[in-house]
Formats: sequence, structure tokens, C-alpha cells
Amino acid sequence: MPDLETRLARERDGLLDAIEQPPLERVGARAATIRHRRRARRAGAVLAVVAVAGFVALRPWSGTDQKPPPVADVSPSPGVVYTDAGITINGLTGDPILDPRGKVTDVDFTDPDHGYALLECEAGSTPCAPSLTRSVDGGITWTRASMPPTTGADLHLTAFADGRLVLGGYVSADGGQTWQPASRTNGGPTVIGEGQLLHLGSGGAVQVWSSMFGNQGDLVTPSVGMTVKWVAGAPTATGAWWVGGISDGAPAVAVTRDGGRKWSVHPLGAAGSTAQVSVLGERVYATVLGPAREISAIFRSTDSGQTFTPTTAGPVTTPGGLAGEVVPLLDGRLLVTGTDRRWYLSDDDGRTFTQADGNLPIVGPIVRIPAGYVAYNLFGSGWTAFSVDGSTWRKLQVY
Repeated sequence: MPDLETRLARERDGLLDAIEQPPLERVGARAATIRHRRRARRAGAVLAVVAVAGFVALRPWSGTDQKPPPVADVSPSPGVVYTDAGITINGLTGDPILDPRGKVTDVDFTDPDHGYALLECEAGSTPCAPSLTRSVDGGITWTRASMPPTTGADLHLTAFADGRLVLGGYVSADGGQTWQPASRTNGGPTVIGEGQLLHLGSGGAVQVWSSMFGNQGDLVTPSVGMTVKWVAGAPTATGAWWVGGISDGAPAVAVTRDGGRKWSVHPLGAAGSTAQVSVLGERVYATVLGPAREISAIFRSTDSGQTFTPTTAGPVTTPGGLAGEVVPLLDGRLLVTGTDRRWYLSDDDGRTFTQADGNLPIVGPIVRIPAGYVAYNLFGSGWTAFSVDGSTWRKLQVY
């Protein structure tokens, strides 16, 4: 039988085993945290004393009733966002605004990032030389580019997807830094080449422009069969080009799907003086306009323009006139700006339009370009905005 000393030792060991041990790792970590906090407080107190001493020694208003100067806000305030009915215009960002002489008269983008703006003095104002500016960040910041040595009155700016520019009979391959005279080919082109663009020439001529040679002349083609008064600002995703005008005394639109060799003419059966087309995917809208740009009728196609059906039973009274082009939005609605300088939306294919209010500014025409859309004369004072899809816009920081 174990003696008393042995028995007591065993009972002591059993008692110790039964007692739950504290979480030593957690206790140690907590103790380390407390030590770090104490050291930080001591260091902070020392720095505060030093800062106050330096402040008292260096403040220039010491001993006077002057207040210290305000602290500068080093981070620019976010820009105002203008929005209503799903249309958003992102305002100025706080970055510098480039403000050469003149007003913005032409804007073009080669892609969502690289844009160009031409500025000219208004008629009746103090004369000034035109200037060209460029942006590489979607219109947030702008720098001056070089102007070509041209004195021509028609300074139409055309930016191509390959990054080249055409302006006033000159071509630039380096973002408007240097220019070379554009050399036109003899005779008009017979087809519209890949990457080339169309412009409306004098007398309803359809001009072909290229990034290498600028205006290559009027398109030589079998008769379009109509008097052209409008030309699309960009081809469709499948490479088709649309024009609008008058055929047999009535509004009509026409399309070429083979580079201008053949054209299909679509009479629209509505009274008006011209017509124009807006495309998004297989949705094609043909808008008939009167002499004052009142909307006489809107036609819709769901088969890429093979057939059209009217969406309106008569003239559209709101808005009273179309300022620029109809913009088909990704959500199925149509966006327009009126001649009254307001924004309007339709969710029934143009049968009716509702004014978008909110804090959207007054605006001029919307123009289609290959990279998206440009809205002119924001606020009625010459500002412009760029959008890829027509719903989200960036106010351009050049003025």
C-alpha cells in the first residue's frame, strides 16, 4: 500500500490535470498588443510636444490677432453629375481646363480614349487663328496640337480608327504634331474601302475620305436613285452605309452593303423634306423630317433595314424639332435632343417622347461619329460632351 507521501503526490498531479489551462498564446498576443499601444502613445505624445514647439516658434502671426491661413484642399472636388431618366453627364473633374481662343466647333474621337477638338472664333467676334487640341484619356485632360498650314474656310476634322487625322486638306499620322498635304487620286473612287468614311459633298455628292489621302472625291456608283441630303457618320457593325434624302419627290433612305457598288432604296411613304437613319445592331430607325426639322414620322426595322414599318400615326409634336440625330440606346429606348435644346426619350420606338428634366443642361445637336456620339453646345455656351453608348457622357474639359 503506497505511503502517505506517494498518495498525496498522485492526488496533486490529478488535481493539476483537472484544472483548465489558460490560452497562453492568446494571452501572450494580447500582452504584446498592449505593449505596442503604450509605446505608440508615448511616441505620439513626444511628437505632439515637438510639433507644438515648432508651431509656436515658426508661426508668422505670433503675438498678433491674425488667424492662421486656411489649409489648402489638395484633392480636387468631384465634378457635378448631371442626370435624369438614365442619362448621365459626368461633369468637370477638377483637372485643368484647356481654354484656347475661340469656341469648339468640331470634335472627333478615334477610339474612346483618343479625341480631338477644333476651336475657331465665332463670326463677328475678334478674329483669331483656329487651334487644335487633343486628349488621350477620354476628354478629361487636353493639350494643344499643331494646326496644318491651311487657310481654307472648311476645316472639317476627321479622325480615323487607325489614329490618323485629316484637317483642311492635310493629313497627320502622329496625333496632329506634324502634317503633310493630302494627295487626291485622279477621278472618284469606285468603292468604299475598309476604314474609309463618307461625307456629304456639294450638290448631294457622296464623298469618300481615307486616312491616307483625305477627300478622295465623289463616289462613282450606279445611280443611288435619290437626291442625297444626309450621310451616316459611321458604317454599321456589318459595314453597311446609309444615306437619306428624296426619291421621286418623297423622303427615302438607301443602303449599300458592298462598298457602294449597289444601293437599295427604301421609300418611306411620309411627307417631309429629308430622312436620316440610326442603327444599333439589327434595329434600324428611319426618321422623316420636315423643312424646320419637325419629326414627320419614324419607321422601324428589326431585320437590319430589309423592311420598315411606321411606329407613328402622324407627326411627332414633342419635341417640336430634332436638333441632331436619333440615338438608339442599349435598353431599347430612343434618345433625341430637340430644337428647344432639351433632352427627350421614347420607350415606344418613337411614338411618343418625354422630356428628361433632372439637372440635365440645355444642349444642341447630337452627332454620330465612328467612336460614339458628340453633344454640342451644352449649357448654351459652347461646352461639348462625348459618349460611347448615348447613355453615359463625359463633359469635355476644353472650351
